[in-house]
Amino acid sequence: MKLKLLLIIAFATITVTAHAGKNDINTVKQTSFDADYFPAASAGNYGVILLSGSGGGKAIEMAKRIANMGYSVLSLAYFYEDIRKNNLPTTLEMIPLEYFDAPKNWLKDRPETRNDGVIVLGISKGAELSLVLATQDPEYKAVVAVAPSSVVWAGISSDTSSEASKVSSWSHKGKGLPFVPLELKSRNSLKKAGLYKFADMYTTSIGVASNIDQALIKVERIKAPTLLISASSDFVWPANAMASSICRKMNSEQQDLCKHVNFEHGSHAMGMDEVFVKNEKLTGNIADVTSEISRFLRTVNL
Repeated sequence: MKLKLLLIIAFATITVTAHAGKNDINTVKQTSFDADYFPAASAGNYGVILLSGSGGGKAIEMAKRIANMGYSVLSLAYFYEDIRKNNLPTTLEMIPLEYFDAPKNWLKDRPETRNDGVIVLGISKGAELSLVLATQDPEYKAVVAVAPSSVVWAGISSDTSSEASKVSSWSHKGKGLPFVPLELKSRNSLKKAGLYKFADMYTTSIGVASNIDQALIKVERIKAPTLLISASSDFVWPANAMASSICRKMNSEQQDLCKHVNFEHGSHAMGMDEVFVKNEKLTGNIADVTSEISRFLRTVNL
């Protein structure tokens, strides 16, 4: 099985009880980007750009949940896994950061949203991307990163069953960002090394990387409130340890700028893409995760 398929998030059940919004889905047309828009029922809050993980496409169910909290959400695709669609890449490799400027500006210009910036919310690779974007642009007024990374990783190519990507996940002005390569290139090599979780592969890769200082996301440049969510039992990558290091660095620059909430149990992305059902009842860790995100968004919009 391809590595990227194994990295796609396994989601658990989540329930939301929040403000009612329009929850109308509108495919954004005649733009340079591919997105669906969920406008809030009332104006005055920052719009939220939502970024999916290694599965690509749009995080529609999570967009509905955030919109149901009372926020306008732009669920943005930046690649599609093995599918040619809307001129987007079919691999998560060298995604240009310039691509995200147009959707950011489009969302700021909506009548429902504030025009001085946006909030960015990402899961897994989308969380990595969210942090990278916020290091480069002060118009990202807050960051929510679920299962974040403290470094830029190698891209995810079309066939990773035997070989890892040789290029960065992200590019800027045509040049790949410095990245940590994946040291163990396949599931078989992982097993031969006595490692059985992808988190072991990522931990090992960080440990042997010769360019770790260059590949670190420069989170000390982020001046926006940041919420990081992780699970101790994350089997994909060591999000808990990476989130802790991110917050230590950010809070050394400005106290309480970053908040890290770790859950002992839970999946890589804490079930945030389970099918949304309005007025469903939250239980377990996922209820706490949703409450944390809702509370953070309210605070940012005060």
